[in-house]
Amino acid sequence: MANPQKLKESGLLIILSFFLFFVSVNINPTLGGIYQGLALLGIIAAIVDYLFGKRSLSLINKKISWGKALIISLVAYILLILGSHLATGLAEVVPLKELLGLLGATAPVFSSSELFNFLIFAVAVPIIETYVIFCVGIDVLASIFKIPTDRRSLFNPKTMVLIIAISIAFLFFHISAKGLENESALILVGIMAFISCILILGFQEFRVAILLHLEANIIASISFFSSVAEKTISNVFVPLINLMPLG
Repeated sequence: MANPQKLKESGLLIILSFFLFFVSVNINPTLGGIYQGLALLGIIAAIVDYLFGKRSLSLINKKISWGKALIISLVAYILLILGSHLATGLAEVVPLKELLGLLGATAPVFSSSELFNFLIFAVAVPIIETYVIFCVGIDVLASIFKIPTDRRSLFNPKTMVLIIAISIAFLFFHISAKGLENESALILVGIMAFISCILILGFQEFRVAILLHLEANIIASISFFSSVAEKTISNVFVPLINLMPLG
C-alpha cells in the first residue's frame, strides 16, 4: 500500500512542475527551466531514496499541529531577522564577490508580470527549494554517507558538516537568482539554509522549514503585490474619479 505522506509529496512536486512548465513557456524560460529541472531532480531523488535509501524524515510530524508548526516557523523567522544583522557584518569582512566572481553568474531577467512574480517567488520557489535542497537533500546524503538524522544527531560532527555543506550549496544555487551585488543577501540565504536544516532535524519534519521559507518569501514579495495594487488604483480608479462630476 502506498504511503500517504509520499503520495502528498509526489503530488505537490508534480503540480509545481506543471506550473513551472507554464512559467518556462509563457513567462520566463530561464527561471522556469531552472526550477522545473530542480523539481524533476527532487522527484527522481525522492524515488531513489524511497527505493534504496532509509527514509527517516517526513513532510509532516503528526505529533506537531499546524498551529504549533506555524509558531515555530515564525520564531525561526524572527531569528532570521536577527541573522540579517550578522549577514551585514560578515559582508564587510568576507570577500564574497572575489570568491564567487569566477562563476560569472548573472541575475535572470524576470517577467514583467508582478502578479506572476509574486506567485512564483512567494509560493512555488520556496516550496521547491526547501523540499528538494533541504528535505530530499538531507535524506539522500544522510543515506549515502550513513549520517544520523534524529534529534540527537544535531550534536554529531558528521551531521553538522552535512548541514553546513547543504547551506553552502543553497547559497551557491541562489547566486544565479540574486547575483553577486548584494553580499549581505547571499550570506543571509546561507543563514536561512542553516536554520532550515536545524528545524528539519530538530522537529523531524519538513513542514516547518517550508513554512519559514514561505513566510520569508511572501514578506519579501509584498512589494510586488503592493505595486500591483497601486497600479490598479492609479490605472482604473483614478480615471474613473476624474470622470465623475464635481459638486
